[in-house]
Amino acid sequence: MTMSHGRVSVSWVSFNNDPYSREKDGHYRLLDKQREAGPTLEFLLNEESPVWERIDKHYLLVRRQRTLEAGGRDFHPSEVEVAEALMKEIKAQGGPEVEPVYWDTDEAPTNHQALFRFTAPALAEIRRRHPKAQIVVNLSPGTPAAQTVMLLALQARILGDNVLAYQGIPRMHRQAGQVLEEVSWNLLAELGRRDDSHAVDETWNIAKARTPSLRKVAELVKRYGSVPFPVLIIGNRGSGKTHIAESLRGRYLDWQMKTKKDWHLHLNCAEFRGDLTMLRSSLFGYVRGAHSMASADSVGLLEQANGDCVFLDEIHWMDLQVQGMLLLALQRKGSFRQIGGKDSIHANFRLIAATNKSRSALREVLAPDFLDRISELIIELPDLRDCRDDLEDIWKSVVYRACGELAQLDPGRAVGKYGAKTSLARDYVDQFRPHQYRITGALRSMRLDGNYRDLERLARRLLVGGLQTGRLLSIDSELVNLELDTLRREELLDGEHSADSPVTLEDELPTISRCSSYLRKARDKDESLSGPALVEVWERRLLVAAQKVAGSGTKAAELLRMNPRTFNAKVKDIQQR
Repeated sequence: MTMSHGRVSVSWVSFNNDPYSREKDGHYRLLDKQREAGPTLEFLLNEESPVWERIDKHYLLVRRQRTLEAGGRDFHPSEVEVAEALMKEIKAQGGPEVEPVYWDTDEAPTNHQALFRFTAPALAEIRRRHPKAQIVVNLSPGTPAAQTVMLLALQARILGDNVLAYQGIPRMHRQAGQVLEEVSWNLLAELGRRDDSHAVDETWNIAKARTPSLRKVAELVKRYGSVPFPVLIIGNRGSGKTHIAESLRGRYLDWQMKTKKDWHLHLNCAEFRGDLTMLRSSLFGYVRGAHSMASADSVGLLEQANGDCVFLDEIHWMDLQVQGMLLLALQRKGSFRQIGGKDSIHANFRLIAATNKSRSALREVLAPDFLDRISELIIELPDLRDCRDDLEDIWKSVVYRACGELAQLDPGRAVGKYGAKTSLARDYVDQFRPHQYRITGALRSMRLDGNYRDLERLARRLLVGGLQTGRLLSIDSELVNLELDTLRREELLDGEHSADSPVTLEDELPTISRCSSYLRKARDKDESLSGPALVEVWERRLLVAAQKVAGSGTKAAELLRMNPRTFNAKVKDIQQR
């Protein structure tokens, strides 16, 4: 049953310290004639706890032995009795609702494997009950083995990502207002994090989005990141398809608890237009002698991507035969043969594809079965001009990357005021700061047809202009105005060119897929469309436009490569209707 609690918490019961610290015989320890609150009471009820009065429900994991052991305690000799005393105390002090989750077992509380077999499904059930709640885990109670297993379960994403973890601070080490400290439970991510004291945290990513359309993309990245199914990313040029692919891959490896490494498993299908052999070979690999270029065995991209993601950009350029081969590999869960090979190879790869074509246009160039398979999960990216709320942060990130790239590739180009080479990027970024609002204000008024690439082009031009007079970077208002005006002129010229001849008239006609969509709707409504009438409308528009442009029937007929008599007859027929 799904519940609506906004924030729930979880912990083991502490046999020796709940609800209060105990002596060896089980009786409560007194300090200055006062009982000392145990970790669960400190967590839930201490006013200095960061979760105090913010927990709606607490789940208490309790080991309930099937066979009672004879111990040395004469007061609350079992964990169940300790848990009952704890729940009674929490209720008496006005704490949240507590539900015990019992582990019926005779296994030792130090058996890691047995602990995990109980803990993992127990936590999964809690998440199922509270799919949208933030879950706060108290790591302090329980045996050291139980604490370790709880941390492992968090790393394994049993509770997902909307999780906080805390541990108690020993009283002798507490400072004013400190009872608990937050624990960074994503240990693998910590391993991959660089310790750079000179780094400036100005990088933007989709998780920081403010614009609703980008927030939707961020939610889809989060949702799709943990599953192995193919994802198709659709977006105009420069709209960030590669960034989204990298984000998906990062979450995928994170869920698999794998350390992220540099990602080189990319292929742009446009590179292989008309070269079927090279595309097949790059994807599937080949054995020696398979074709004229196969002087030795070669491992393909899919095999290299075993346990990882492979990114195929501009998927609309993929040859039909290769589409069939890749579809077969997907249907066989990663099994395929190298070109010229006899034995099957299995690679557990995840496919991420990208295109700048619309869904209807893809129906014209990709095989239906292949398109259906790679588009089970789709992420459509908005244009940058529709993401005004994020434009300033995105511009900062573009500047940061451009400055870092220049400092890394050509560290001798300029001298930084901080002296060390690692500080050059900071020095460059500082030169952009005074112009931040003017630049982003101007960008908001532009079409930005190139999306992120327009921003990257502007940032690099400002860098080049600021370095042209010497070795020190200097960006002034005159340079900013010059480059912004240049970008505006380029947009104007591109817009005029686009308006003059965006595509051929043939391309302006609706695609087969678009026609099919209209006809399907008509069929479902038991309606029909007049095909001759539609053709007649297009012909009339074409003839009228030609006469308007040419000025006379004879010249219009020449423009359309028609017989003048035929042209004039058709125009006369149109005028008489």
